Amino acid sequence: MDGYVAKVFTTFIDVPDKISVAVYFSGCSIRCKECHNKELWDKKNGTLMSEDELLKKLEDNKLAEYVVFLGGEPTDQMDFLIRMTDRVKKDLKKSVALYTGREFEVLPQELLNNLELIVCGPYKKEFHVGGWPASSNQRAFKKEGTKWLH
Repeated sequence: MDGYVAKVFTTFIDVPDKISVAVYFSGCSIRCKECHNKELWDKKNGTLMSEDELLKKLEDNKLAEYVVFLGGEPTDQMDFLIRMTDRVKKDLKKSVALYTGREFEVLPQELLNNLELIVCGPYKKEFHVGGWPASSNQRAFKKEGTKWLH
């Protein structure tokens, strides 16, 4: 299976207090008014990449504890996202985080099973807080055992 990926790089801010590898998907159907990644709305601004190609890029970063999927909108490529979160968990043994403009309640269980951290809801400039998450309407959920805490 293939998906559109715009960039992959090390990040120190997307998961508080953790070194992570960020995977920016291209393509977004939500298109938040104040989006800071508008160039990623168009799927063509990414590269079509296979699961194995992306996994190779992720495994090269040995220090990262987390892989973070964001974008664009990762859930627009749901099948690829689920496959990649599953492979990161099983093949790389890393924790997985997701940033999505969609709400927690609409995410499929198959995806939730592979995640440890979710930041959900669209960014809204009028609710900007200058911290994490970026706007007060966004919700952060962390999994402890099998329960999601907000």
